[in-house]
Amino acid sequence: MNRLGAMVARIAVCVVCLALIQPGRAEAAGAVEMQVEHIVVQSIDVYNQAMEANNPEEWLRYFTDNVRRHGPLSDQQGKKEFTDYVDWEFKNFQAKCVVKKMVVSGRSVAVVFLWDAVHKASSTPLQIEMAAVYDMASSGRFESLSFYFDTAKAGKLLADSMVKTK
Repeated sequence: MNRLGAMVARIAVCVVCLALIQPGRAEAAGAVEMQVEHIVVQSIDVYNQAMEANNPEEWLRYFTDNVRRHGPLSDQQGKKEFTDYVDWEFKNFQAKCVVKKMVVSGRSVAVVFLWDAVHKASSTPLQIEMAAVYDMASSGRFESLSFYFDTAKAGKLLADSMVKTK
């Protein structure tokens, strides 16, 4: 199977798994799942607002100092590397996350969303369906964030930009 086919297959498996996962039942208004879901929804709204204002600091406050970010094109460990990545993303793209589905289990959340973006330098529009898994620390901030998406959809634009940040 070629690389594109393998990536599409992985995304399809991820989406099917998300559809099969039954969200935890919240027994009370203070249930962990309800709190975590609220924080994820809030953080995505803040990402969209911060992206609109070109001010990543508001979004960065949702992450621990030892945050880990994983994506198909790069990985970051620690707040410094993560901040550098986020600064790069905000500098190069005007984007918005449009949530399609969210599944919460304990302190972990799987989100399927559309990343609707424009590359600032070239004015090239990008719409990429992604899946992300957020893991929350007991502090109420995220300690890891993993993204899954078809890199071919972004084309050479995103891959070339990522190489320059390494």
